[in-house]
Amino acid sequence: MTNKLLSLSVFILLFIVVILSGCGAYSTIITSTDLEADYTNYRTFAWLPDQMDSTNVPFNNEIIRNNIKNYFGQSFSKRGYTVNLEEPDILLKITINNNKKEKIVIYSTFPGPFYQCRYYYGSSYYFPYSSDYYYRNRSVYCYPDNFFTQRFEYYESSITLNVFDRVGNKLIWTGTAKGDIYDPLYINKNIHPAVKSIMRKYPVKTKRKPSRREEKMRINSLL
Repeated sequence: MTNKLLSLSVFILLFIVVILSGCGAYSTIITSTDLEADYTNYRTFAWLPDQMDSTNVPFNNEIIRNNIKNYFGQSFSKRGYTVNLEEPDILLKITINNNKKEKIVIYSTFPGPFYQCRYYYGSSYYFPYSSDYYYRNRSVYCYPDNFFTQRFEYYESSITLNVFDRVGNKLIWTGTAKGDIYDPLYINKNIHPAVKSIMRKYPVKTKRKPSRREEKMRINSLL
């Protein structure tokens, strides 16, 4: 019975870890902006060359970096920016960091009678009174019979976008999404939500699409 409970506990714990890793791993967003920058002057952008981390291929490779750039490019386009490779107003650069970590989880197992025994330590049945006088027979109480330690390796990952004023040659905005990655297979699923979360903090907001009525009126005015 104990072995079955242990196996079930490990399975549930692993299942929870996998589910959490696939549901928005980049949960912490940190941004900083230059308050003197006038974002109304920026209309075009281009990417600065970056360097791939060849030692961390599953978490940082050409495909991942290209996907990140594409999502950021789409976000800037929705804000009215266009690409200009000759003289862009702003320059963009991404940085990906992955630090290997280890998480230790300690849990206990109970003997088989635990589920039939209401008098386990800490229950309302065990301490209904201020005195232990009514509960002299401690042998019927249920206690954890063993403790187990489970180690999980994961990567503390972050995606950072730096925005530079090309003419002023200075950093004007930076945004970082941080989170824990337990399986590199889930990285691509979390890139798009991470980019959206970062860009929500960007000073220039997405341009609202005109309604059908507004678009029809605009077309009629041109006729």
